[in-house]
Amino acid sequence: MKPSRVALGRWTATLWLALPLALLPCASTAGAPATDAAPQQGGAVQITRAELLSVPGTGYSAPPRRIEDAGLPREGWQTVDLPRTAARELVPTPAGSVRTVTDWYRIDLSGLAPPARQPLLLYLPRWKTLGRIAVYGDGVLLYQSQGSAVHNGYNHPLLLPLNAAANTPSPASVLIRVDRLPSSGSGFSTVWVGGEGSLSWRYLLRQLLQVQLPFMGSAAFLAVGAFAFAVWLGKRRESLYLLFFAISAMAFLRMLHYFVSGDYLLVSDEWFEWITVASLLWLIILIHLFLQRLHQQPSRWLTRLSVGLALACSMATLPHVSRAIPSLYLFTPLLNLAVLPVTVLIFAVNLRKALRAKFPEGRLVAGWAVLALAFTSYDGLLQNNLVSPESVYTSPYAIISLFFIFSYIMFQRYTGAFAEVARLNKGLAQRLQAREAELEQSYQRLRVIENEQMLGAERRRLMQDMHDGLGSSLISAIRSVEQGAMSGTEISGVLKGCMDDLKLAIDSMESVDADLLLLLATLRFRLAPRIESAGVALRWEVQPVPALSWLDPGGALHILRIMQECVANVLRHTRATIIRFSTATDGHGVCVVIEDNGAGFAVEEALRRSGRGLRNQQRRALAIGGTVRWESGSGGTRFTLWLPLHHGEGADSKTMSAA
Repeated sequence: MKPSRVALGRWTATLWLALPLALLPCASTAGAPATDAAPQQGGAVQITRAELLSVPGTGYSAPPRRIEDAGLPREGWQTVDLPRTAARELVPTPAGSVRTVTDWYRIDLSGLAPPARQPLLLYLPRWKTLGRIAVYGDGVLLYQSQGSAVHNGYNHPLLLPLNAAANTPSPASVLIRVDRLPSSGSGFSTVWVGGEGSLSWRYLLRQLLQVQLPFMGSAAFLAVGAFAFAVWLGKRRESLYLLFFAISAMAFLRMLHYFVSGDYLLVSDEWFEWITVASLLWLIILIHLFLQRLHQQPSRWLTRLSVGLALACSMATLPHVSRAIPSLYLFTPLLNLAVLPVTVLIFAVNLRKALRAKFPEGRLVAGWAVLALAFTSYDGLLQNNLVSPESVYTSPYAIISLFFIFSYIMFQRYTGAFAEVARLNKGLAQRLQAREAELEQSYQRLRVIENEQMLGAERRRLMQDMHDGLGSSLISAIRSVEQGAMSGTEISGVLKGCMDDLKLAIDSMESVDADLLLLLATLRFRLAPRIESAGVALRWEVQPVPALSWLDPGGALHILRIMQECVANVLRHTRATIIRFSTATDGHGVCVVIEDNGAGFAVEEALRRSGRGLRNQQRRALAIGGTVRWESGSGGTRFTLWLPLHHGEGADSKTMSAA
């Protein structure tokens, strides 16, 4: 991968890592404290003080339709500053007879001028507790939360109209009823009152920061995780893709409680809270396994310890299984606090090994780990009402940052794999090219050696043939001349025969392209004058025959010598007047037939006397995989040379015989 692309990827991951820090000032601007009922830009008023009345109860109850039905006392109201928090108990105490507390917040709006030609809106950035909320205007119920009292949309800001329509009187006072558990504590932000133009952007910004961005980030994480799972199905050895998918699924389950409310739950509060807690435990373990897979230095003891603790905690907190924890959502802060040291240990061990192994993205993961621990600690304070409830939960942004960092790492691995394949292919191509060059050199050397061997063999063949044929004839002629045993005519005949031998030897060196007819035509051209000068008529009845794939100069010379010997025997011994050449084709070869009308001879006796000419014909035919056969009688002699179409085909079935 190019360095510029790597730098761009790291810069993008770092930007998303720092995104939560950049968004926190926006959240603070959306709900920053101001003076008591002080007008803001656009006519919005931020209420920073209210009257509070806390009434003990015996359980959750539906809000009355009118305030008169609640029977609230006139005395006992206390002025409190907003935002207001009540600390949450880490270890819930027995409730006794008081099972719930109802907080009534009374806000006086009589001194506010309603916005012109538009409804008056009430904006509540956050209320958080285990309970429900209801809003009254001039003693009449205007709004009440629905569904679960535990997952009640605590992370959703509230924006509602106080008067039904424009140009209608706005209420002089607002009462907000919060029905909650005593041990759960509570957080109640400042209240904003104003027109739509001055409050809608604040509401939309907080809705974006608290709900929509976490939802979009977790959904994108899960979608990319599903793609990674599909990749893993095709590459089972790459466990990183499976771990990435598992992390995305656990992160989605963990972040559900930030953007869902009780109206949309498909499971009970107990099971939903168990999923929220268990998903955090297994998310930490999956991140641990993912980091181990990256730096290739496993810590088996740490893996066993963390998996054992996660299993024990998951089993102990199963709804309707353990009676030691009757209400898991009351003990969630304590469980989160207990998980924190294990998380710090896991991250510390993995970061140390990643830096030791010089893991390229180790610093990026280290920065995320520090930021994630800081964000988780801050969210723990916010969950336990130890900081202003107008703050934003930052853990979702830590998980979104994890998504971008891990996606960047997976992208690096994915593109790195392609780059490695390209590098290997390039190296393989270079090695293949070098090997081809070596093979080409070897082939050229072999061709040179083969040509030298072929030339040597051809030279030896010609030398042997000229020695046995032309040389022998010349030596015999010389001895006869020296002894005076031959006449001039006989010497001329011998010399003509030697000349024919020389011409045939030269003709055999010409390329005939496996064409037997061309070879026979050459034989006719060389021997026809000699045959006609002997007073013998030549009948040429040669028909087209298939090509002989094995025919080379050596084989051609053998065929020419066999034919030459046969013609010489006819002219020398039979006193024939006609000689006929013909060809035919059988199943596996071709036949060349020479017939004459001269006096026949006893073939078996001639072979038994070891006639050199006949034996040479047999030897040459055997050398090229063929056979010879003589059929002789009073009416003449028929000589047949059988030649195979391909070497090794049908030669064994033919025998050299005589009749």
